[in-house]
Amino acid sequence: MSIERRAFLQGIAAVGATSLSLQPVEPTQQIALQPKHRYSKSVIDAHVHWYPPEFVQLVEKDGAASGVKNIRRNEKGELECVVPGNHPYAPTAVFRHEMTDVDVILRDMDERHVDMSTLTQTNPHILWAPAAFGVRLAQAINDASSALCAKYPTRFTAAITLPMQDVSASLEELDRARKLPGMKAVNIPENVNGRNLDDKSLWPIWERCEMFGLPIFLHNLDPISERLVEGNYSMMNILGNPFEATIAATVLVLGGVMDAFPKLDVYIPHAGGFFPFVAARIDWAMGTATYASSKNLGWFQKLKERRATDYLRRFHYDLILHDPRLNRMLIDLVGADRVVCGTDFPQLMAIMKPVEYVEAIPNITAKERELILCENPARLLKL
Repeated sequence: MSIERRAFLQGIAAVGATSLSLQPVEPTQQIALQPKHRYSKSVIDAHVHWYPPEFVQLVEKDGAASGVKNIRRNEKGELECVVPGNHPYAPTAVFRHEMTDVDVILRDMDERHVDMSTLTQTNPHILWAPAAFGVRLAQAINDASSALCAKYPTRFTAAITLPMQDVSASLEELDRARKLPGMKAVNIPENVNGRNLDDKSLWPIWERCEMFGLPIFLHNLDPISERLVEGNYSMMNILGNPFEATIAATVLVLGGVMDAFPKLDVYIPHAGGFFPFVAARIDWAMGTATYASSKNLGWFQKLKERRATDYLRRFHYDLILHDPRLNRMLIDLVGADRVVCGTDFPQLMAIMKPVEYVEAIPNITAKERELILCENPARLLKL
């Protein structure tokens, strides 16, 4: 047995022993109520959601003509409506105050010990709209997001929203919005009205993002399978969202996107779903003669000199695993320099206290903490 293989097997054994010794402690019990350490650089949450008031008003005013139903204001003054699609909170979308009121957003950032947030769109997004209305919605979001970044340049950056239902319109909006203050990334849904992200019709967008040096920030939208749409378990959310991340990462690798655009940065929510943990299974399939000889799996030939695990470090991953012990596993798989502080705040499945959560990761070093909370998001956003 070679020295390298012996060391590898010893490492696996050590990980297994550690795993067996873990006690069934509730994840929330492992997390301190306040940070234990001070940070010399800004703590950046790269996965925060908001609805610009201008966007909300546009949906309220003109949404009915594009299929939005039951438009009303609730007792809190928040807009509620039913937007086409199977988003995780269907049928009713609620544009909550904590996602529209800037004073509330800033207060929450301070309480969460977050210095800067990157603002992105969440469900229901804009893909449900006819293309022309989608352009108007995207422009309202991008203009308002940029204005907020300009007003609070040390507190906010933002990701560009595109009307992805129309590739030509998306390219035009990308060219326009990238010049706006504070726009540092591009917010891309993990499927485009049922099309996976390796669909060749979308490649001009990836080419343009790479050319401009803008990272792609993925976000789940309309997770697949009618069996996830039920009223008792919220499987559309708890399972559908990480499933979507898994599919997106996998098709970007197997569909050749990551090879075609080698300088493209891709940031995957929900810690990459299961892709970091299923990549070895894909490797196994790629090395199996039965699979490799299948006429339906030509991608094995394209990737025969590389493995799926070779692409693990092509992606960046957020924190959303809900147990710091799992984040330790992710760090060991992909490297601390590929894990970026991102929480999905203020959604109900968010990592509410990112600093305290990162500090609870087993055996985390001071350098790893600084990378995840401060340096990695700053590098990804080119701050």
